[in-house]
Amino acid sequence: MNFLEILKLITSILPMVIAAIKAVEEAIPGSGAGEQKLAAVREILEALAEFSGENIMNEVWPVLKRVIDAIVKLFNSTGVFK
Repeated sequence: MNFLEILKLITSILPMVIAAIKAVEEAIPGSGAGEQKLAAVREILEALAEFSGENIMNEVWPVLKRVIDAIVKLFNSTGVFK
């Protein structure tokens, strides 16, 4: 995948990624379980990718992980996650 394809993919699934992050945070609130929460979000997204027949998670995961890290950092710094 080239840059534009990855950009289009990430921006198209961003609302679903944010929803998954919030759902995991709601299920397991608080700090100290970040790695487990990230793993849960990845497993959710991998399951959805497999269901759709597009198993491209290994290819886009490095970028997607950085996007998730940025979202979580933003939510933590702005008080969305307490």
